[in-house]
Amino acid sequence: MEPDRPAAIVTGGARSIGRTIALELISQGWRVGVLDVNPKAIASSQALAEAEAGLLVPLTASITDRSAVTSALGTFSATAGPVRALVNNAGMTLPARFLDQTDEDWDRIVDVNLKGTFIVSQVAARSMVEQGTGAIVNISSISAHGVRTGPPAYAAAKAGVEGLGRLMAVQLGPFGVRVNTVVVGTIGSPWLLSRKTPDELAEMAASTLTGRIGTPADVAGVVAFLCSDAASHVTGQLLSVSGGQWIA
Repeated sequence: MEPDRPAAIVTGGARSIGRTIALELISQGWRVGVLDVNPKAIASSQALAEAEAGLLVPLTASITDRSAVTSALGTFSATAGPVRALVNNAGMTLPARFLDQTDEDWDRIVDVNLKGTFIVSQVAARSMVEQGTGAIVNISSISAHGVRTGPPAYAAAKAGVEGLGRLMAVQLGPFGVRVNTVVVGTIGSPWLLSRKTPDELAEMAASTLTGRIGTPADVAGVVAFLCSDAASHVTGQLLSVSGGQWIA
């Protein structure tokens, strides 16, 4: 029997932007598997979604571990139904300037941000191709476009995510699978807000055309649209959610 809600996966969905995306998708009628390496953070997200009992499903795995990803998505699909949408939100970075970037940190950052996106997308896309429908949304960053200074490995990995997304759109489009990428600017996450001074936050807000720092909800609304049937004719695109910090 067809599940009462379509199934979606959000990687890195236990905190900040990922958590907000997961909760937004639930509010719009999805059942969401949250794939994250932190079971305590997933449990916290479940508590926020307790009014929608059973609609946020914990999936603990590293996105760089193909066998663990395959097992997690298989377990989720067995009860929630075939995955119709995937949001590749998981990522990480470490502070370093170009001349200070180490090989070890480079490998770790690229593995999580780029290879992890490839692995989860490939696993999910095989099922989507069989269904003849699906939506994949990748999360990138304005760092990929040189808008602000940051670790070179992160900028390179996110640029790779954008290139991968375009190729996925071309190769999966004939099978009914749409792929788009959201390019995120400065977002007022709890981590950022707790570590920046009022003057620093004001400077960040001034760098946008909207005059404010973005919120996780700004990103979640666009992602939910791209997952929905309302975006059925949108694929292969970069959508900037940066308040104009980067204009596509």
